[in-house]
Amino acid sequence: MDGFASYEGTSEFLRWWPKVLLGLALAIAVIHFNHWPQFATVMVVCAWLHGRLLPWRFAVHSEGLDLVFPFGRHTFLPKPVTTVRLETVGAVATTRERRHFGYLLFDGVLYEPGQRARLQRAFDYYGYRVV
Repeated sequence: MDGFASYEGTSEFLRWWPKVLLGLALAIAVIHFNHWPQFATVMVVCAWLHGRLLPWRFAVHSEGLDLVFPFGRHTFLPKPVTTVRLETVGAVATTRERRHFGYLLFDGVLYEPGQRARLQRAFDYYGYRVV
């Protein structure tokens, strides 16, 4: 990669929320109220899914998308096999192998005016397939 990201989106909420879920699961396991194994298991599964599917930081590069997940996992989606679908708050990046399953790209959790246009310009500048 050239080191220059034309657009970098981050969400601190998506970074710390799965860790909070794990803390809640531990607290539920320590307290031992009714049905605590089920509740703790649901919290752990939700934290695991969040950590695998929702990147807290993404960067748009000329070669592809660089995704960073809450528990330290990095994924790179090459531009030739990546399709991006723009939404009101963020975007969804899919690859040819997983057309029905994609990575949600959020820059914050709430709507911010002008954010979609900046994201659209970044994808257009590097020639991504945007639908």
